[in-house]
Amino acid sequence: MEHLEGKRFFCLRGFMKSGTNWLGSLLDNHPEVSCQGEYHWQETIGPLQSRNTKSSMLMDDGFRRHALARFEGAVKRSLLYGVKPGAVVIGDRTPHTLAPVILRNAPHISIIRDGRDIVVSRAFHLFNNPQISRLFQRNRDAAEDLAQFHQDPWYFSKHPHQLLRHEEIVRDTARWWRQHLEQDRRTVESHRRLPVRFVKYEELHLRTEELTGELLRFLDVDPQQAPPLSGKLLPGFEQERPNEFFRKGAIGDWRNYFDEQAKAWFIEEAREELKTQGYEQDDNW
Repeated sequence: MEHLEGKRFFCLRGFMKSGTNWLGSLLDNHPEVSCQGEYHWQETIGPLQSRNTKSSMLMDDGFRRHALARFEGAVKRSLLYGVKPGAVVIGDRTPHTLAPVILRNAPHISIIRDGRDIVVSRAFHLFNNPQISRLFQRNRDAAEDLAQFHQDPWYFSKHPHQLLRHEEIVRDTARWWRQHLEQDRRTVESHRRLPVRFVKYEELHLRTEELTGELLRFLDVDPQQAPPLSGKLLPGFEQERPNEFFRKGAIGDWRNYFDEQAKAWFIEEAREELKTQGYEQDDNW
């Protein structure tokens, strides 16, 4: 059995395509930090935390508290698997909302990215992984774009407005992004003692070393012990790779792909969240 003595734990969260992989690597660069994923413990603990259950045992508050504590211990021991030597701060990196809270009282870091850039990144992700969506079976235009993209990875660079002409991609992503951030605000409000630090992808992109240092201090480790950032730890990529998981890592790439129709769909789904997060003050973008 793995021993927990001397180990501390944290959670790294964020919406899909928000930069959780990059931020996890930045933190993992520190010799005392190990940040791995994706575990998606919420799929297991969600029913355990819910009071809407048919289980008579889980309706008992005492048993639920006991079960949650045991589950939390199991999660911590599982996170120790494969960590690098010398790591004392262990992170669970999963792109998800803060809730359900897997590790009570542990520091939580959540990364936020402009939802419009997320729409673009997720669209490329779907075209690169069509098996994860039924869109291409239901939508003939999407299937035609998929065939074009497979023939030429630069198809959407040459025909940028083709990428977001599919209403389902834009609306679903914008709505889920909004709902994710709304849920996180509710979680912070209901878990006032939970240590949470939000970081904007765009700020991390512009002040990578400074913000990484702040987050390491949030985890109570000395940033000075981390080696200099280099290679894939630096923001963005020298060259776009349209048919790879890590495609571009840019800020404001949405401007290359949004047209008036895509903009209208996004505004209908996430207008207020775009303002709440400070990305826009009005609809004139």
